[in-house]
Amino acid sequence: MADSTMPSTQATDGHRPDVAGVLERLRLAEVKLARRREQQTGMNETDRAAMRYLLERVDTRDVTPSMIVRALHLSPASGTALIDRLVARGLVVVEGHPHDRRKKLIRPFDRNIDPDHLDPLTMQLRGLASELPTDEARIVASFLEDVLAMVSETAIPAR
Repeated sequence: MADSTMPSTQATDGHRPDVAGVLERLRLAEVKLARRREQQTGMNETDRAAMRYLLERVDTRDVTPSMIVRALHLSPASGTALIDRLVARGLVVVEGHPHDRRKKLIRPFDRNIDPDHLDPLTMQLRGLASELPTDEARIVASFLEDVLAMVSETAIPAR
């Protein structure tokens, strides 16, 4: 059900859809979804992303804290706090590396957790994206890369 106070995807001039309006609705929906997920699971988006990263790799390679930090574009301090949260919740264990005493390995407490249960929306979005014809997928991907760059590079004004 569409919110009548929000811009629609319908063309405003008879020809052009309101892409900016759709993006704004998407951003608002993502904020609401993030709040609901955190209330329901106690895990924020970064926690879920870290668990997905770990679960998708645990059977094929050792995962270190620095790998998670790089993959999620976190500072080392934020990565440490993230790992500490996951350990405190009983989701991961930290073990010493068998061949390098300086390294730590991160392992899920339960290897049978399905990453898609952590975030079923990700699989639904992947499915939706896979249905796009190749030419349209290139256009959408290029546009979304530009949006991502803009969001990533936008500075928030100091108060």
